[in-house]
Amino acid sequence: MIKKIGISVVIPNWNGKKLLERNLPPLIDAMDYYGGEYKIIVVDDGSVDGSAQFIRDTFPSIRVIRLERNRGFPIAANRGVGAAIHDLVLLLNSDIRVERNFLLPLLSYFDEKRTFAVSTAIMEDKNTVVTRPYVLEFKYGFLREVLATEKNGPGLASGASGGRGLFDRKKFMQLGGFDKIYSPFYYEDMDLSYNAWKKGFRMYYEPQSIVHHARQATIGKAFSNRYIRFIFDRNRLIFTWKNLTDSDFLFQHFLFLPFFLIWNSIRNPLVSLSFLAALMKAPTILRARRKEKASIRYGDKEVLRLIREK
Repeated sequence: MIKKIGISVVIPNWNGKKLLERNLPPLIDAMDYYGGEYKIIVVDDGSVDGSAQFIRDTFPSIRVIRLERNRGFPIAANRGVGAAIHDLVLLLNSDIRVERNFLLPLLSYFDEKRTFAVSTAIMEDKNTVVTRPYVLEFKYGFLREVLATEKNGPGLASGASGGRGLFDRKKFMQLGGFDKIYSPFYYEDMDLSYNAWKKGFRMYYEPQSIVHHARQATIGKAFSNRYIRFIFDRNRLIFTWKNLTDSDFLFQHFLFLPFFLIWNSIRNPLVSLSFLAALMKAPTILRARRKEKASIRYGDKEVLRLIREK
């Protein structure tokens, strides 16, 4: 029998009133169905659509933390996890709708002391659920997530999603949470997950736990595709410069970097600006590298090997 562990649910929200109106009732139903102690926390990240007041009026049991201005997903999520009172924290995006029994398949992973987090499966349409976890590969000077080909079903995964993952709160706080350098969005969860792997923790993927996603229901409406791509490329570079520690990986990255910039400029003229924006954060990146390198247990190649273990 699975022990009913107390769970805090943290939902960063920015102008997502309509999404919350649709997705909070099934979440509350699922948490009641779970039967354990829980608390839902919505961190309102400077919304101007009345989200905070809507929650207070309609769902008085939900705690609302109001940020006066928009700070971005990493900061809002960290604020919610910091305010959580339970050992496990479920991080959800406001555009996620959960199934009633999604929670129970996730809990047994935390019997393992090294577990940092476990991610749900995600359904983007009515028929497709990915049953394979993502792993990491190093190619053309960059780490990237790819679907595992050598294993199917639940198992070790490259990372845990900040939009649909169940986290060990103590370990999350121990690692410092999401790095605000990635604000407003993208790569903060991959960065934290990779840091967790290097410290000796584990992450898993559970395809029996299913949630439904309205892709970029918030980001896609608030930002242009050009800006989203600019942030993605900037944060990809920040992640690489901050986290690669094996000397041959670093050598390959800087060897391929000019080709990356030239090739991507054909499709995205802003890639040079992404590079410059990342470069401007070099002092912060270097400080983070020194701090994290002093406490890592595994190097890059070892982490890639560990993730692919059966």
